[in-house]
Amino acid sequence: MLEEWIRGDGQQGNSSWINLKGGKGRYLLIIVICLGLLALIWPTGKAEKNHDNLTPTNNFESSNSLQAQMVADLESILSQIDGAGKVEVSISLASQGSKTYASNLRNEKRESKEGAGSGSKQTREETVVRDLAVSSGNHLLVEEKSPEVTGVLVVADGAGSYRVRENLTQAVATLLDIAPHKVTVMPRKAGI
Repeated sequence: MLEEWIRGDGQQGNSSWINLKGGKGRYLLIIVICLGLLALIWPTGKAEKNHDNLTPTNNFESSNSLQAQMVADLESILSQIDGAGKVEVSISLASQGSKTYASNLRNEKRESKEGAGSGSKQTREETVVRDLAVSSGNHLLVEEKSPEVTGVLVVADGAGSYRVRENLTQAVATLLDIAPHKVTVMPRKAGI
């Protein structure tokens, strides 16, 4: 039926406005429909991409295991110091550390006009979209900060000796890169 209409084989009386000047109206109608469809699918917004934006995130699940690993490592190393004996360590953290991932930032702007002439209404819409950058299927890690240590308590069998206490304090301060006044070394209670 559509094919008949395009070729002009259908009834001439019902579509006389299409058959203006030798059938050119039919082609004009097809062009107008195609332009209308093109206007519907044509992108109206501008997209800008910035690739060097950074997104900091905190990873709380791995921080507990990181703290436990730090405690275990310290206990293992400090127990090897001459005269220290059995050692237990407790670490206080101010933060859980952070990981900074690269992200893509896109600003999408869209403008549309409704109506014609002086009564037209213009609408502007702006959207900012932030996506994490991915490389080989993994998020792209830019920077990882260790947790901030605020204090360390060391309980050792040999901490009754000033020399052992000083050695344990210096070892902890050096290993964790903290000031010696943030480290407290205490002797273990007898019989425990």
